[in-house]
Amino acid sequence: AAFIGKVGRDSFGQGLRALLQSEGVDVRGMFSDTTRLTTLAFVSLSDSGDPSFAFYEGAHAALTPDDLPAELLANTYLFHCGSVSLVSEPARSATFAAIERAKAHGALISYDINWRPALWQSADTALAAAPLAQADIIKLSESELALLTGSHDVESALCDLPYSAPLILITLGARGCTYRYQGQIAHADAPQVAQVVDATGAGDAFMAAILAGLCDLRDQGYALTNLPSAPLAWLVQRACRAGALATQVRGAIPSLPYAQQLA
Repeated sequence: AAFIGKVGRDSFGQGLRALLQSEGVDVRGMFSDTTRLTTLAFVSLSDSGDPSFAFYEGAHAALTPDDLPAELLANTYLFHCGSVSLVSEPARSATFAAIERAKAHGALISYDINWRPALWQSADTALAAAPLAQADIIKLSESELALLTGSHDVESALCDLPYSAPLILITLGARGCTYRYQGQIAHADAPQVAQVVDATGAGDAFMAAILAGLCDLRDQGYALTNLPSAPLAWLVQRACRAGALATQVRGAIPSLPYAQQLA
């Protein structure tokens, strides 16, 4: 795995770089900005463990198209991003450029809209939703699906989504995931947990398991566009388990499970 983005030359940026390196992540695309501090997210938890967010915008928004490492984008199987980098320029242009360049080299595009209203000056989701048309894999929460479609009927809204991505996943929290694959709707239940400690990062854990699982399936000879029902069900069920495990530990990074925990 590799990371592309920008941090500040501060203790937060240094710590993030060291953490990624310790986990074996390629950080050649991780740049340090000389004028901005590392972007910060402040998380408050409800009594039920559900997070709310406040942000200090910083270096992440300074990533430019010229920063993008050509070698990484030319040699990736999966490119994943979200809408936070679309909020302001030049990171917005860098994100769209990265999608285009990776796709031109044959990469699958994965997109999690990850809607954070505190970051946007208006409730217009058109810009945040723009990459959905180019994505091969889409992840939305139940509330994000309702925001995009105006419908709270998950299956109906999922059927009506006007995107051609082979795999669209709607996370439902404790109820698991309803997904659309090549036009067919299916569902995977989430394992029950006694108590949610902190739901921050549960969606990220879910999506990481999806992407890692797709890499595993590729190594077994399965392409995204030709997944039999059994490997597909395994993939989504495994991701639901990852999301559930992430709710049992406080913190967005410490809660992320390792592959051996999902066996």
